[in-house]
Amino acid sequence: GLSLYDRYHRCSISSTSTPKLAYEIITDGKVSSSPHDIINQDKQTIVFLHGLLGNAKNLRTPAKKLTRQLPNLSALLLDVRGHGGSSGSQQHVQPHNFHSCVEDIFHTLKPLGLVGENSPTAICGHSLGGRIALQYTHTLQQQDHDIQTPQQTWILDSVPGTPDPSVHHVLKAISSIPLPIACKSSLTDTLMSEYKMNKAIAMWIASNLKGKSGEHDWVFDLDIANELVDNFADQNFDTMIHEITSGSSGRALDSTIQLVMAGRNKEWKDDIVSSLRSIPTYGDSFHMHKLEKAGHWVHVDAVNELTQLMVDGLSNTRR
Repeated sequence: GLSLYDRYHRCSISSTSTPKLAYEIITDGKVSSSPHDIINQDKQTIVFLHGLLGNAKNLRTPAKKLTRQLPNLSALLLDVRGHGGSSGSQQHVQPHNFHSCVEDIFHTLKPLGLVGENSPTAICGHSLGGRIALQYTHTLQQQDHDIQTPQQTWILDSVPGTPDPSVHHVLKAISSIPLPIACKSSLTDTLMSEYKMNKAIAMWIASNLKGKSGEHDWVFDLDIANELVDNFADQNFDTMIHEITSGSSGRALDSTIQLVMAGRNKEWKDDIVSSLRSIPTYGDSFHMHKLEKAGHWVHVDAVNELTQLMVDGLSNTRR
């Protein structure tokens, strides 16, 4: 436990620096308005990171289900730089890469008091968020830090290597649409007719509008999104998984990685999967799960199966 001095000192630090990223806290299946909920209760914390052009709210459902089933767990849902409530580009300096995204997370956890013994026990990211989660755990494991390495890293349908061409197609379409945008339905129609997108993707993009009718703008920062995508190919996914799960930094480590694949995502080519399975820690501290019926949005298509996987995995963590 913390001494009274430490508690006081930590609170005084908390009040002076504000968290870098916009966030939501979910406890006992409910979205909480008070940041103190997460710090003062004797709960463990799991961090959730959304995908490209998404925001924290995308992961509310699994976070609610998870914290309902594991009452000793709080979920901290973050808006990644350039997205949601963290999209004001004036607060984010270049380079916009995974390292910077991880620094943002550190500068969000510290003011919330989630350091030392209170460090998050787990981190879970979807797609782009999974890549950032991997970078977060790798960074903590490779250097001394006042935030402890999470015991579990959950990567939801992040496919290693270069991004699927559809990602560039979406970014290009968004870049070429004149602003302001009249309304969500006209945008959805345009994306489907002119850009040949399916309805689900068009509606998801249209959900990213802010402002009042006739004057809509994007809620995300397109330049930051484009720059983050440019980092995909440079990330040494397999090597990082191996280094994290084998404790190659020489520190005593009990850190596992759980990679969840969408059965309907065609990007999981045989060579990518076999390369991952050839990582020496596969089946030991690195596990792969396939949700057969799910498309890329595993947390939507198979939320109950995903939650069950996570409940089973996280029930085994103790800090």
